[in-house]
Amino acid sequence: MDINAVDNQLVSIIITAYNRANCIERAINSCLKQTYKNIEILIVDDASTDNAQEIVQSIYDTKVSYFRHSQNRGPAGARNTGLKNAHGQYIAFLDSDDEWLPEKIEKQVSIFKTLDQDIGLVFTNGYDEAQKKTFFPLGIKSGVAFNPKRDNFYPLRILISPPSSWLLPIKTVKETGYFDESMYNWDDGDYLARVAYKYPLYFLNENLVTWHASSTHVNVISQNLIKGKEIFLENNFSQLRKDKDYLFRFYRTIGKDASKIDRKKARQYFIKAFKLKPLNLTLLVKIIKTYV
Repeated sequence: MDINAVDNQLVSIIITAYNRANCIERAINSCLKQTYKNIEILIVDDASTDNAQEIVQSIYDTKVSYFRHSQNRGPAGARNTGLKNAHGQYIAFLDSDDEWLPEKIEKQVSIFKTLDQDIGLVFTNGYDEAQKKTFFPLGIKSGVAFNPKRDNFYPLRILISPPSSWLLPIKTVKETGYFDESMYNWDDGDYLARVAYKYPLYFLNENLVTWHASSTHVNVISQNLIKGKEIFLENNFSQLRKDKDYLFRFYRTIGKDASKIDRKKARQYFIKAFKLKPLNLTLLVKIIKTYV
């Protein structure tokens, strides 16, 4: 393959936003500052009620396109609108409260250029402002983090990568399809898992994303978060059951989330987890607490 042709392939950047007038410009500017210049930026406004549209349309750059939903459809619906309007040979996602360092896209494209195997997705490390640390430990080596032909553990068991760190070739996107719009949360984990069932995932351990702290993040504990995880469980159970340790952890996590707002549901998932590890006395205590 012509290396120069690979270098010059168009990258479609999909920025989804809902009431993010306070930070949308920062996200867009971090795209415009990329050292990799052959990009298009698709802003998908998921029926915001603030002045995000005015801010986006004040940015005069031919690389930027704006799409607006008349009704709120959630992150999955917004990402799907971006995918349906993208023209690139690569797809990247950026949540509107995050930002990229200038070399992110260039370094990810170079991974696809230099590897001789069929990688489905390259994701990077970054700084998590809420936790005040890097998202993944710096000691992890860059390389293939999961290969469905090699690894017998569930792909999300070790590294769960948020979409702002992803870059995917269009071939992967076409074969994986769209995000599940029945999920308001965990649609990204569902999509990442679907990619990993077919393709290796490559981890580039460089801090190229900043995840900013946000009180309105979709993964704040809520009924939507629990429902998203339940749909994920239903969609992926045939694969999840092959890794009982991860399935145990997933049941326990849903139980922990639900314990804050729905004790009956929390009990159901703690019991499911306990059946997988009946000697876990800590979990038994959690089950008893749901009756108190």
